[in-house]
Amino acid sequence: MAPSQKGFLFDPNRCLGCRACVMACAAGKNLPPGIYLRHVEMQEFRQGPRIMKFFLSTSCNHCVNPECLRLCPERAFRKRQDGIVMHDLSKCNGCGTCTRGCPFEAPMVNPTTGKAVKCDLCYDRLDEGEMPFCVAACPVQALRQIDIWHLKAHAPDAVKRLHGVLKLQVTQPSIRYLSLKPGKQVLRHAGRKGDEDENEDLQ
Repeated sequence: MAPSQKGFLFDPNRCLGCRACVMACAAGKNLPPGIYLRHVEMQEFRQGPRIMKFFLSTSCNHCVNPECLRLCPERAFRKRQDGIVMHDLSKCNGCGTCTRGCPFEAPMVNPTTGKAVKCDLCYDRLDEGEMPFCVAACPVQALRQIDIWHLKAHAPDAVKRLHGVLKLQVTQPSIRYLSLKPGKQVLRHAGRKGDEDENEDLQ
């Protein structure tokens, strides 16, 4: 096991769906129009008679066992000691194997370069003591950069998945969540007030 595994902590109770994280990433990484390394989508699931809805912000999960690294025929992917999954553009031939193999659809082919591109957790900013563009841009601190091996010190209540969100034991994505709670954000979109949230969070 690596001494650390950097990843993300997401709080669906705070997220407004404003996409500030998406746009900050695109601008900071100088991505061409239409290419985004982070996405914000509305998620919903049925909870008894209720439809629960919340915003979910996703990007590369810097998996403990990344499929992109395993599948790439050019060995263009590697993991740093801190767990960040890196992509070597000079080795990439643009075959798209990683884009098809990633269960989270994180890598994309950049039409400008003809090669794959993915979130690198803004490793250069982290190395300088700064937060990733997406984390720094969030106006409500719904997104945080964490070390999942040392999570209890920062977010002891964090869980590995939310109800209705893809769960994969094989790749072990480095994303953790705070559980959905009754509150303005979730219940506003659900169209109900005062309901108790019965979301099943799996450790």
